[in-house]
Amino acid sequence: SADLKLLEEATISVCKSLAEKNPRTGNLGSLIKVFLSRTKELKISAECQNHLFIWQAHNALFIICCLLKVFISQMSDEELQLHFTYEDKA
Repeated sequence: SADLKLLEEATISVCKSLAEKNPRTGNLGSLIKVFLSRTKELKISAECQNHLFIWQAHNALFIICCLLKVFISQMSDEELQLHFTYEDKA
């Protein structure tokens, strides 16, 4: 519990910076896509005893959780909606 609190305090500025830029960059959506792609490979990875995808999926999910915690505590419902409705303008 104490370690988690220290980690949250250490990463809050990075999370806030990502939150400010995310409506332009769509990085949260990209991170979620990486997580989803890794989850598709988890069963095969476990069967082959290849822990790389498991490690990547775990880390991506952890980062998503940290980011969402900051997003939810710092933003209004309207601002949150912007982060989940990003459309690539390329």
